[in-house]
Amino acid sequence: MAEKGLRRLKRRELLQMLLVQCEESERLQQKLDEVNERFAVMSESYERLKKKLDVKDERLNEKDAQIEELMLRLEALESAEAEDVRKTDPRRVFHGRGRITPARKTPVRLVSGDFYES
Repeated sequence: MAEKGLRRLKRRELLQMLLVQCEESERLQQKLDEVNERFAVMSESYERLKKKLDVKDERLNEKDAQIEELMLRLEALESAEAEDVRKTDPRRVFHGRGRITPARKTPVRLVSGDFYES
């Protein structure tokens, strides 16, 4: 309100305007306090969930490392098993994952027209 308009108001009207503004200020302060409280709760929840997620990520990384290590060990074992099969019976073929079959005994025609016996 303009300064001249405020000067023309009576004391009672000015006090009533001041009371309304104070009530509005208190209402807004309460609302702000509620919002700040909800924000604090949400922040705590976020931090707690973030810590849980970090723990799970770490576990997943550990599992990935274990899987990689086991895959390397499995490949090494398969390679060693294939070598053992070749040493003990060169006519047998190792296919991995424990599958061993006899080698072919019939000649195979190559693209060039030559024959070889496996």
